[in-house]
Amino acid sequence: MKSALLALWRGLPVPVRRAAHLAAGAPGAAWRAIGEALDEAAKARKLRAAQARARRRARRHNLPPALPVTIVGFHGAVHGLGEGARMLARGFADAGLAVRAIDLSASVGFPIDLPVPFQAPAETERGVVISHINPPELLRWARKTEGRPLERRRHIGYWAWELEDAPADWIPAFDLVDEVWTPSAFAADAIRKIAPARVKVTPAPYPLYLNPRPAPDRARFAFPEDAVVVLMAFDLRSTAQRKNPYAALAAFRKAHTLASRPALLVCKVVGADLYPETFQALQDLVADTPSIRLMTENLSADDMALLTASCDIILSLHRSEGYGLLLAEGIWLGKPTLATGWSSTAEFMDPASSQRVDFTLIPVEGDGHIYRAGRWADADVDDAAAKLARMLSDDTWRKEMAAATARNGHVSFDREAWLRMTRGLLPL
Repeated sequence: MKSALLALWRGLPVPVRRAAHLAAGAPGAAWRAIGEALDEAAKARKLRAAQARARRRARRHNLPPALPVTIVGFHGAVHGLGEGARMLARGFADAGLAVRAIDLSASVGFPIDLPVPFQAPAETERGVVISHINPPELLRWARKTEGRPLERRRHIGYWAWELEDAPADWIPAFDLVDEVWTPSAFAADAIRKIAPARVKVTPAPYPLYLNPRPAPDRARFAFPEDAVVVLMAFDLRSTAQRKNPYAALAAFRKAHTLASRPALLVCKVVGADLYPETFQALQDLVADTPSIRLMTENLSADDMALLTASCDIILSLHRSEGYGLLLAEGIWLGKPTLATGWSSTAEFMDPASSQRVDFTLIPVEGDGHIYRAGRWADADVDDAAAKLARMLSDDTWRKEMAAATARNGHVSFDREAWLRMTRGLLPL
């Protein structure tokens, strides 16, 4: 017994043994320190074991694609990532494929506000898993489930990133995937920089063509009939630094003074309850501006489409985007767009229907939790204001831009092109 205790003692970290020695005369504190160290060591061993089991179960077997297609993501959440997962599931169903869904909303604390229209896969079903979650969430999910949902299934990671270089701490997640898809070429370029040679990274934009096209209903949102309504929308969970609403507010204020038409800026904000200080700062910023309205109403996807359809211009002076869902939805709904001319949105903002705002690339700062290094765009507020003022004032030009959205040839807006792309990526 004495030798076993001695071995246990020698196996403890040096700082803990030192603390125990210093606690002479206080044996209770020493033993508490030993107990805490043993608990932490046990947790670390358990975590390493779960990670090892997940890697073993999810290891690559180069399995061919098979049905069903299971989309893992935040299906029940009012969130950009949730909408992306829902669109992918609907896209595969539109292609005539058997679709399953695994909803992870509750596991990350998202409220489940929307029904999940597809059932979870049966235990015996294998097929393809497409995890519409980024590597940090994927690694946590694989650890929690010990990789069981990925066992003997082809696994495609659908990842989005908003800067030129993907984070190095994503690298372990490549052990869990057969390949990676992204919503844009911009995101694919960033992820390829850290991907091992064996993992193919391919752009596979969302099927926006599936989204509804409701008729405008300005009365539903109490919009003035004589005003040109500009919409910007952002989720504070995606960080205010990246979405950069402050630049958009400044540009609208300047444009409003230059324009010959009355205008209203609607700022649709998600996550205000989670970031009350940030939201309060926005409220203070627009408190004396009746032409700017903050909107926090929780909208379904159909109601969000109705809101977008009821506006005249879509505005985003983001610093960077991995896809740019609001702008793409605006184009699909026939709305002229004005946005920072950098990152993924430049891939579908054509000159006929969109105005790209000049920018300067600057170092990332002030957003260290998610975006810790690299560059992103600082939109030119004066350029944005001048272009927006013309869009507000020139009804004929604005209508020409709106009509040109129907000729946008990006794959997101073309059903046949999207289905052809998907069949090439996933021959089933």
